[in-house]
Amino acid sequence: MNVKLKKFLELVAIVVIALIVALSSPFNPVGKGDFTPVQQQILDIAHSVRDGYLAYVELDGHYGPVVYEFYGLGYLITETHVVQFIMEVVILLATVLFMFKTAKLYTSDLFALVATALLAIFEWGALTHAGAEELMFFVLTLTVYHVARQLKAGYLSHHTYLLAVDLGLVCFIQPGYVWLWVALILMFAVKFKVDGVDGKHYRSFWMSMPEGIITVLAPVILYLVYFKNASAFFDKVFVYNMSNIDFSSVGEGLKIICGSPWIAFVPLLVVLIIIKAVGGEKIDDLCIYLGVVVFAIFIFAIQGEKVDSVLQLSKALYIVPLAGLFSLCDKALGWKVAEGDD
Repeated sequence: MNVKLKKFLELVAIVVIALIVALSSPFNPVGKGDFTPVQQQILDIAHSVRDGYLAYVELDGHYGPVVYEFYGLGYLITETHVVQFIMEVVILLATVLFMFKTAKLYTSDLFALVATALLAIFEWGALTHAGAEELMFFVLTLTVYHVARQLKAGYLSHHTYLLAVDLGLVCFIQPGYVWLWVALILMFAVKFKVDGVDGKHYRSFWMSMPEGIITVLAPVILYLVYFKNASAFFDKVFVYNMSNIDFSSVGEGLKIICGSPWIAFVPLLVVLIIIKAVGGEKIDDLCIYLGVVVFAIFIFAIQGEKVDSVLQLSKALYIVPLAGLFSLCDKALGWKVAEGDD
């Protein structure tokens, strides 16, 4: 097939998947979806910010400013949710695109689209009712791509810098999750050291970390300084979420995350690793990714706010094992793994 035609058809498929998901959104102007209590609370604060109330000083929100500013921007043009719906569709398009790009690292183009569609559309409507976790799903999808791409590359690349950018975003969305990104950066630091990355490149890796974080910090800090609510943000968002982490409630959190058939992809990933090891294929990247999935689920489970939407967030982790399982079908059919692009 012509390369340009192939890319066009892939883009059409990605748009279709994203629009199917978007149809379930309560922001959809032609739908009749109801907002969840968490979504309604976020929208109330976002609207109040538009009306001039000072976030974290006059308003008592516990999510980062990125959440309230994202939804608040929609109110600048109209009181309806049309603009917010358009913004959400853009986020969904980017999310589906990076899910597809991640899947292409492990399976053929066709199965990559199938894996993306299954993961995005399954439990239709749950993602678009996830509140702040919908934005976190987007960031985690980006992170999964950066991790998978870096593991596949086997050498130091710009994807580690982008992990630092993701970390910065998480700090201003839901900082309780930030320990996953801290662990990912430390993991790659150890991996590069073990792999024998030379001193110059290893130093550049560490230098890229503050650069990536500052990329996000700079505009948000300007916002906090301008509105003189930095101290209130620190207390009501950062301190609140960090002090709310509860190791004793990990069982309660795991009940939420394991409350979906998708949790089966954790043991299935183990099976996939065994099959590929027996077949003499390289499994280092899948073994490391398995550790990432287990640690991520643990971080999600210890969050103080036991929201059902954390189940949707955990689904972003499963694109790699799902695509990996499809790679077994590729092998049987004689199809070539797409390997993605940078």
